[in-house]
Amino acid sequence: MLTIWAAKTRPLRSAPDRRGAPRDPRDAARAFVAFLAERDALDPAGHGRALAALDLPGRRPLPVLLVELGLIHEATLATALSEATGLPILSPDAVPPGPVLAEALSGDYCARARVLPVSAGPDRLTVAVVDPFDPEIPEALAHLADRPVERRLIGPGTFERAHRAIYGDAAPDADGVIDDDLAQLQDVASQAPIVRLAARLVRKAFELSASDIHLEAEEGDLRVRYRVDGVLIEAERLAKSVQLALTTRIKIQAGLNIAERRLPQDGRMKAPDRGQEVDIRVSTLPTAHGESVVLRVLDGSRRVDDFAGLGFGAPAIARIQAMISRPNGLVLVTGPTGSGKTTTLYAALKRLNGPHLKIVTVEDPVEYRMAGVNQVQAHPGIGLDFAAALRSILRQDPDVVMIGEIRDGETARIAVQASLTGHLVVSTLHTNSAAAAVTRLMDMGIEPYLIAATLNGVVAQRLVRRLCEACSAPAPVTARERLSLRLPDSAAITLRQPCGCPACNGTGYRGRLVVSEVMLLDGVLRGLIADRAGERAIAARARAEGVVPLAENGRALAAAGQTSLDEVGRVLEGLDA
Repeated sequence: MLTIWAAKTRPLRSAPDRRGAPRDPRDAARAFVAFLAERDALDPAGHGRALAALDLPGRRPLPVLLVELGLIHEATLATALSEATGLPILSPDAVPPGPVLAEALSGDYCARARVLPVSAGPDRLTVAVVDPFDPEIPEALAHLADRPVERRLIGPGTFERAHRAIYGDAAPDADGVIDDDLAQLQDVASQAPIVRLAARLVRKAFELSASDIHLEAEEGDLRVRYRVDGVLIEAERLAKSVQLALTTRIKIQAGLNIAERRLPQDGRMKAPDRGQEVDIRVSTLPTAHGESVVLRVLDGSRRVDDFAGLGFGAPAIARIQAMISRPNGLVLVTGPTGSGKTTTLYAALKRLNGPHLKIVTVEDPVEYRMAGVNQVQAHPGIGLDFAAALRSILRQDPDVVMIGEIRDGETARIAVQASLTGHLVVSTLHTNSAAAAVTRLMDMGIEPYLIAATLNGVVAQRLVRRLCEACSAPAPVTARERLSLRLPDSAAITLRQPCGCPACNGTGYRGRLVVSEVMLLDGVLRGLIADRAGERAIAARARAEGVVPLAENGRALAAAGQTSLDEVGRVLEGLDA
């Protein structure tokens, strides 16, 4: 245990710690920062920011600083504090239903001191504290309660929620704000309870590794949901009274018009996470019960995996490598929104990136930052759409061009012409299968002979949730599963099933992997395309050349124990094998 000044009990007006541990809370806080750094819970940049924050005037408790600066997640912080100080963490079921010892400890005092009285007996007061390093807190509590104090640990966000539930410390009532009084509305949105609430919702998204935060206005409350591994989970419901102020707070951060509530708006904001600034895209939509807000987390610091790390098998990787190794041509990644297409494109760029090639991208938005790659943010509102940006990019003498998405015939024509003139062009397209990408280009007005001449290959993909390695368990194969996997009765195989544990938030899944269908064009396929063959004919020929369809690849991943058949069925329902 780290020798940080902390003891479980403090008698009335206790003497200095007999072990000689530091009484100055800043010394104890610095020791804890070093403790976190030694255990890699803080990187060097975060370590420096934490120490600098401790020296700011008007000192705030270290746990609050660490969470508000986004240097560490609250759950990680609580575990580390417990290990360092020896104090237990307050369990959720120990939160009292109402005020404890209210005659001595008011709700306002508890809010200022960040303490939560848990239980009181004739010879002991048990409290949960946010800051275990301040020696004055237990001494003051012991004096006010006239009995010894036993402490527990509680995280800053958990404390705020518990205090609000017990003492009714709600945010200011935004329903009473006059719509035309924008100054008053802005003032309400800038008050501490709303600021903390908005920050807490974003921090929770980081803790869950969520891709989106949904704030949905309903008749009686505000529903909060997070999209984790592609699936929405409901987290909490907030009082209707905070809806307008919270929405306004987010609009202020995203640079949106707080007076406009009749039209949709889009903007961007930043939030700290573990010492890094994370981009968040904000979208508002007027609904019957107020504005719905969706915040998409665009974590540019996320590591871009190689193809194997994304879940592609060796045969698929070999085909993709053959596509992108050609000096020119068109490579497409297809699938619905949220199927990981951009991540796959960046894995390709990661493999291509080097001093001998100039790579330029046009994206909306730029989701990943990659050194050595020239990245252009599209701005359709000012005329810089994909087509306009692409025309300018081609005058920059690039070797490789990435287009975030081919959305229209003009962008498709420029991409095809670029691939004809010696550029390797990689992009995404919204189709259900690899063969369907060919017919989609035809529908956009691209002549079949041009498609046949320029298209190197197509990767169709989906994302399925990966079984949690910590809790997934083997399960016998049922008759229905044997039929789905097309296994004879004599075949010996054991599937795995989700169970649920703290590591996966009880879902049984943690992370996602790619289900893919990789079609590399050969001479026969090019001939079929030039002859205007239909999607079925192209798919049949690709299958004959060894292309594994999406549904079949998904079942193989389930048989290998990486995901479950139910998950494959959920994502790939309706696709032919």
